[in-house]
Amino acid sequence: MKSFVVLGLGRFGKTILSNLYEMGHDVLGVDEDERLVQEYSNHATQTIQANITNDDFLRSIEIQNFDAVVVAVGNNMPVSIMATVLLKELGAKYIVVKAQEDLQEKILYRIGADKVILPERDIGIKVARNLADDNRFDMIEIFADHSIINISPPKSWQGKTLGELAVRAKYGVNIIAVKDADSSYEIPTASTTVNKESILTIMGANSALRRIGSIN
Repeated sequence: MKSFVVLGLGRFGKTILSNLYEMGHDVLGVDEDERLVQEYSNHATQTIQANITNDDFLRSIEIQNFDAVVVAVGNNMPVSIMATVLLKELGAKYIVVKAQEDLQEKILYRIGADKVILPERDIGIKVARNLADDNRFDMIEIFADHSIINISPPKSWQGKTLGELAVRAKYGVNIIAVKDADSSYEIPTASTTVNKESILTIMGANSALRRIGSIN
C-alpha cells in the first residue's frame, strides 16, 4: 500500500482520489471548499478542509512522508505554481501537477514538478494514435475506471442505426468513431448504420464496457 495526497477536489482530483482509494491505497484529499471535503469523505482515507498553499498546513501533514502528491487545480495557475514550489521546498518525494496548456507544463517542470498532466491533450494523443494504427490496442485506459475500446458490433446491433441502438441511454457510454469496411473513419450521428464489418470506438466506464462486451 502506498500513500498519496490529492490537493484540489474538482472533477480531476476526485477521480484520482477515489480510484487510488479503491485500489487500496492510503489517500488524503484536501480542498478549501467544505462542501467538496464532505462530499468526498467516503472516497478517501481522510479529507481535510485547508488552503493548499499554506506552508504551515503542508508541514503539519508531513508531506515528505507521502509517496506522491497530486496538485489537481489546473484551472488556477498561480495556485498550482505556489503549491508546487512549496512542495518542492518541503521535500515532497514525487509531485504530479495538472495543467491546461503547454506553457503551463513548461513552467511547472522548471519549478520542480516531476510529472505534468494535460488530461485533454494526453487522451487526445492516445485516441489519435490508436485510431491511426491498424495494430492498435483493443482498449485504451483513460482513468482507472474509464477506457476507450474498439470492438466489432454484436449481432443484435448489426443493421441498426445508432439512434435505434441508443447506447448512451441504455449503457451510459459514447460511440465516438465508426470504422467501415473500406477502412474509413466516420464521426457517428444518430443515422449512422452499424454493419457487420464495422469497428466501433466506444468510451465509457469499464463496468459498462464489460456489459457491452457480453452482448450477443
